[in-house]
Amino acid sequence: MLIESLRPMPDLAFDLRHLRDAMLVAQHGSLRRAAGAADVSQSTLSRRVRSLEDRLGIVLFERTRIGCRLTLTGERFLRDAEFGAAHLCRAVGDVAQIKKGFVGTLRIGVMASLADGKLADLLATYHERFPKIEVRISEGTSQAHLIGMLNGRLDAAFLVGKPRSPDCDNRHLYEEALFAALPASHALAGRSHLTWEDLRDETLLVMADGSGPEVEGIILRHISGPGFRPEIVVHQVGRDNLLNMVGKGYGLTLVISSILGAAHPGVRFVSIEPAQTVSWNVVWPKNNANPTLKRLLEICEAVVGPATTAL
Repeated sequence: MLIESLRPMPDLAFDLRHLRDAMLVAQHGSLRRAAGAADVSQSTLSRRVRSLEDRLGIVLFERTRIGCRLTLTGERFLRDAEFGAAHLCRAVGDVAQIKKGFVGTLRIGVMASLADGKLADLLATYHERFPKIEVRISEGTSQAHLIGMLNGRLDAAFLVGKPRSPDCDNRHLYEEALFAALPASHALAGRSHLTWEDLRDETLLVMADGSGPEVEGIILRHISGPGFRPEIVVHQVGRDNLLNMVGKGYGLTLVISSILGAAHPGVRFVSIEPAQTVSWNVVWPKNNANPTLKRLLEICEAVVGPATTAL
């Protein structure tokens, strides 16, 4: 008897259906009634319960002509197993949700402000529809985000332009206009609009990171000329502090229209003519299998239409 009690339990990987059937028998006190509830034959149900008992090496039920009654061992096992089965079923359900992209983590690179605009609306819609997905956002340059995607640190990025990479796919999202950000006390701040020539002799501030390199490139394309290069000062600050510097009179900068949704004391935003827009794209690695990415691309398609371009 001692040897029998010391025999190790088997490594159980039995079908949960057998456990569910045993619980039904315990609930109804009868193989016949439990078989009716499970919509299977009595012989099938009996065979499943026997299989479970054989795998466990214990007798779960005392079988009589009038029904089935749990043994003391069977009662203890089913009490503990019911608790564990509930957790296991929940875990199986969670895995299914993860595979469908309803639960998980999505890592996104951004360059734009989330104060306002289409990107802010798109991410708000994504969070509203999939609240169990943890969204982690990183701000940086196009090049940094592209490297992050190729290294597996990012699942997708919202970038200006179309960075070329054979390992990434791309979808155009929308166009966004550029505005000049000036100190409210500046002589040009009262204008209804500015020309690029108006900015020629101004000190122009850009960020070292984020969208700074892209903004610097736009300034150079519009204002530089033979023998002339505009005064561009690069600062190691974020977007808000750069605009704070504008408000304090350090210079002017260019911003995208989504910035206009946030309050920046002492700063006036003025449109530029001819208008300059920047093209926003969502970019993602071709080999990315994260199911939450698929849900993001579905939101992008719903907002801006189907994909048309691949890098």
